Amino acid sequence: MGILDKLRKEPDKKKEKILKKDSESEILDKYSVKVDEIECEVFIVREGGFTYYRIPDVDKIYESLKELEKGNYFNLIKTQITDLGLVTYEQIRDYILNFSLRYDINIPNIDELAKFYYLLIGRLGLLEIPLNDPNLEEVMVNGYNHPVFVFHRKHQMCETNIVLDRNEVDRIIESIASLVNRTIDSRVPMLDAFLPDGSRVNATTSDICMNGATITIRKFSREPLTVIDLINFGTLDVDTAAFLWQAVEGYFGAKPANSLIVGGTGSGKTTLLNVLSLFSMYNERIITIEDTPELQIPHRHVIRLITRPARPGMPEYEVTMDDLVKNALRMRPDRIFVGEVRGKEAYSLLVAMNTGHDGCSGTLHANSADEAILRLLSPPMNVPPIMLNSLNFIINIQRIRRGGKTLRRILGIIEVLPSGGETEIAKTTLYEYSATKDGLERKGVCMWEEEVCEIAGISREELFRDRNMRKRLLTYLYKNNIRKLEDVAKYIREFQINPENALKKLTS
Repeated sequence: MGILDKLRKEPDKKKEKILKKDSESEILDKYSVKVDEIECEVFIVREGGFTYYRIPDVDKIYESLKELEKGNYFNLIKTQITDLGLVTYEQIRDYILNFSLRYDINIPNIDELAKFYYLLIGRLGLLEIPLNDPNLEEVMVNGYNHPVFVFHRKHQMCETNIVLDRNEVDRIIESIASLVNRTIDSRVPMLDAFLPDGSRVNATTSDICMNGATITIRKFSREPLTVIDLINFGTLDVDTAAFLWQAVEGYFGAKPANSLIVGGTGSGKTTLLNVLSLFSMYNERIITIEDTPELQIPHRHVIRLITRPARPGMPEYEVTMDDLVKNALRMRPDRIFVGEVRGKEAYSLLVAMNTGHDGCSGTLHANSADEAILRLLSPPMNVPPIMLNSLNFIINIQRIRRGGKTLRRILGIIEVLPSGGETEIAKTTLYEYSATKDGLERKGVCMWEEEVCEIAGISREELFRDRNMRKRLLTYLYKNNIRKLEDVAKYIREFQINPENALKKLTS
């Protein structure tokens, strides 16, 4: 049946009712997504305990394709559009209209069908719609004739009404492989690469997946989240944000704290690292090291390094995290950010922290501070306990269920204390999540605060006065919904240059 393998046997009447707000469903969100010349509406719908990402145009496209299959017109139209060099939406629409008149066939939904061919020719087909949705983090094709799933920033995991057949999934994978100049076949059944926009794509062939070939695309965010977004989401509050600002910056660079952000899969570790990196002093030389290029720091002096996987028969082609961390130490960095610490690079990062590179940070998969420390001390990281003296804070962020929703929350900020011994790891909880308040509460006395006061030559009262000034600025941004990266960065930079003038501008 070709491309129509992707269609349901009959139109899904139950799902058609979703857009009519029937009593069993709830429309959670509605917006439009643009893909170059065309625009498609998207509905986020909750029904029967599941969340759906529905594109009405897709249902109309499937209806049109069924009609075309009756006369085997699908490939004929595609071939002629390609041969004629039709590239704009209007050209394709006019051609389909003339085609229907010439062959005397009734093609329904010509406008939507033209959108489909527009997305098909030289593009990734219907996947282009979710790939161009700035609200999505991930797009997942789970094999042949399975619904495509997406991970929404606000609504989490959603099932779409896009269903791709074998021909289309294989075509998309071949297009991606060609685009990135890589090979994927039965001999090399896995592909891991970056798209030109920075998105990371992983693909597998049907040789190793019983569902059929799969595609997982981790989108590169065109509009990264900022601290104001996290305050809006309830991930942290203004008070905690002001503390972390001081800690990352180190009170105008006097003593930046070294930190590790820990959490489970999808908890928002890299997002939090990106948010906190913005608090670095505006004039510092920063080196980021990642597998997937997600960190976006709008400072002038930033170098972004990424790993490179080995190729079949070419093990020397591989560049690991550890290679990059060691190399970064030779690049005169003020601070180093590591996207995800997994192996030997943990030791190299701690070496950086122990050799005067204050303000270093990274993320680590762990469910608690204790688990994070255990992972650091165990193979393959093998960090000597005494080296953890240079680590100031462990920030624990996790996904929790609350009121039927999945939320991301900072559950604790733990200070690692200098132990003086070779095996003992001392720590104290500074901020702890309260489920009753759905927020963080300050608990313990912070040794880092005493250290930064001593180095900067200020009293604790002056440090807290400065923190309150930062809280005023963050509160202003929050109340006025100033949340875009470049805008938040501008206010932070102005504060770092002259705090009093920056606050005066808020009331002028």
